[in-house]
Amino acid sequence: MIFIYFDGLTEPVNPKGISTYGYVIYKNDLTIIKEGYGLAAEPWSANATNNVSEYTGLICALRAAIELGVKSARVRGDSKLVISQMKGTYKVKSKRLMTLYKIAQELSLKMGSIEFEWVPRELNKRADTLSRIAYREFLDGRLKYSICL
Repeated sequence: MIFIYFDGLTEPVNPKGISTYGYVIYKNDLTIIKEGYGLAAEPWSANATNNVSEYTGLICALRAAIELGVKSARVRGDSKLVISQMKGTYKVKSKRLMTLYKIAQELSLKMGSIEFEWVPRELNKRADTLSRIAYREFLDGRLKYSICL
């Protein structure tokens, strides 16, 4: 079984801060087969929000999984909004998020079987750590604005 974890953050302020994401793909919830991180939006822009960063983490993770040939996965994140929207239990009301939601939906359809599951932050530590690494690297000048979208 493949497990995909994603996360995002916007610091030092939300919105209009520095938005980053992280993701990790595990085989059998133990072995890391791929991970990544980066900027989710142009820093200090109106698109730099926590929700944009969470969706970007999901999208980048799904793209990586598809590139690896993953056909079945359980996707886990600590964003109740993103998980609930992907499961269809919450509507997408934000125009800004609608575009990202549609991309995530299209990528989900490319996989044979996909489940979305909310997990508490404590169970999403590696993806959270990667989003924080991206933030620190941006502050240090080591991470430039280029996202997987």
